[in-house]
Amino acid sequence: MSDSAPNYLPPLVVYRRLLGYAAPHWRVFILAVIGMVMCAAVDTGFLALMKPLLDVSFVGKDIESTRWIPPIIIGMFLARGLGGFMSTYGMAWIGRRVVTDLRGEVFNHLLKLPVRFYDQSSSGQLISRLTYHVEQVADATTTSLTAIIREGLTLIGLLSWMLYLNWELSLFCFVLGPIIALITGYVSRRFRKISHRIQESVGSVTQAAEESIGSQRVVKVYNGQDFEAAEFKRINEHNRFLSLKVKATAAGSSAVVMFIAAFAVAAIVYFATQPEMLATISAGTFVSFLGAMIGLMNPIKALSGVNEKMQRAVVAGQDIFHLLAEPAEQDGGSRELTRARGHIEFKDVRFRYREELGDALRGVSVTVEPGQTVAFVGRSGSGKSTLLALLPRFYDTDGGAILLDGHDLREYPMTQLRQQIALVDQQVRLFNASIADNIAYGMAEMPSREKIIEAAKSAYAWDFIEKLPDGLDTHIGQNGLMLSGGQRQRIAIARALLKDAPILILDEATSALDTESERYIQAALEKLVIGRTTLVIAHRLSTVQSADKIVVMQDGRIAESGRHAELLEKGGIYAALYRMQFEEDASKNLA
Repeated sequence: MSDSAPNYLPPLVVYRRLLGYAAPHWRVFILAVIGMVMCAAVDTGFLALMKPLLDVSFVGKDIESTRWIPPIIIGMFLARGLGGFMSTYGMAWIGRRVVTDLRGEVFNHLLKLPVRFYDQSSSGQLISRLTYHVEQVADATTTSLTAIIREGLTLIGLLSWMLYLNWELSLFCFVLGPIIALITGYVSRRFRKISHRIQESVGSVTQAAEESIGSQRVVKVYNGQDFEAAEFKRINEHNRFLSLKVKATAAGSSAVVMFIAAFAVAAIVYFATQPEMLATISAGTFVSFLGAMIGLMNPIKALSGVNEKMQRAVVAGQDIFHLLAEPAEQDGGSRELTRARGHIEFKDVRFRYREELGDALRGVSVTVEPGQTVAFVGRSGSGKSTLLALLPRFYDTDGGAILLDGHDLREYPMTQLRQQIALVDQQVRLFNASIADNIAYGMAEMPSREKIIEAAKSAYAWDFIEKLPDGLDTHIGQNGLMLSGGQRQRIAIARALLKDAPILILDEATSALDTESERYIQAALEKLVIGRTTLVIAHRLSTVQSADKIVVMQDGRIAESGRHAELLEKGGIYAALYRMQFEEDASKNLA
């Protein structure tokens, strides 16, 4: 994500683009518009009936001539009820379809964005765009559009009837147009400004809640409840304050518009009751005209109120389309890759996370032969995890190149490249699904139970899985919270085993295991690495002593490399790290 100020689309462009999501559903839209026309026609027609009803029945005393009016009124309002249902349900159907399609598009785009984007983005803001922002768009495509069309048609119908009755008195209404337009323009700008801040605050609310809930154990053990409650209250109050500012602006503008409209009604009543005007207007004409004039209040009020929803939806659309404009991961080249041999070469690799930060990797060169197990060790921050994160192209190098089977990684299609790699990360990520689904995650077809069980047994996970109430079908909660850290790690290892990829990345794969479990896992991994190229990151040097090559990293560079015995004999960095860990382990055993 760019660090510069967002370059948002103009409001009119955003609204046209939002309407584009409704365009495929034009048949339902036409039915809804027909319903709106029926509603507007009935509202105007009912006031038109007042003229013959008063002039003929009450003034002319000709009751028989207006016997047809009551059944017509009943028929009109039956039609209005049908029209109201068609318009309301039809637009709601379109609105939910738009929300579903747009939310799906945003989610799919999020899946394609590069890791760099997530490094610089707030998860709370992203979730807010996926949920709150998309819901705001529904107002632009349903409630707002319904009000604009239905109330606009009613407004046109009433004004047309008023012009037909008396064009001179109707001029008062047209004088109001420019004044209301100026008020609406000012209010629209204010709505957009505040709405941007509201949507940012909703993201902050989501972020605060997500952090507190996700870190609830830390919050509890450090007695941080009061701090978290105070921080959430501050964010929540800010959101309330901004929401009230929007409502105050909407209520104030609506009140001003209503006052101007009332002024026009008062002026019409004054001029219509002058002796020269009374001589030309019948009672029915005056009542029908006045009813139409008062009837204008509701459409005007509805249209002025819809402006708030329109502006909030446009602002939400601006944020959504800004997100959708973020470039997705580069898909890579077109070189076919079915199953890699596993020859990997890092050639003078340089990388930095952001321009303002220093290089995380400074000219790293190392070759890994097919089937070799190469361990990367070193202190925290030395660049081990960064280097291996470049292999699945979570990031691209800023200098140098990484070759797989003699070709640059960027020559391969991204999907085919990642099919060659299985990863067991130090931060295990499991899903709120069954154990079987987690082990088989990402497989094109669900493998047989036998294969899943075999992978679980090889990862030494079957001993605890079969004791669970539903075995493989046991749901393990968000991120596997029902399991211990070691159990989660073994599920992740089983997942990597089942994938059967030619390249295996183990980033602290045994970090969450006790000593006994670690021995079992090490035995399983010794079988797993046969015929595979394995890259291991480990802080516990006892787990990598049998590696074909050990690469010692320091400050983003390779400081030493060789086998375990060779490096100990050198007496360099690796030997110092090994002695330090040996002494620590000896102290723990004595304790």
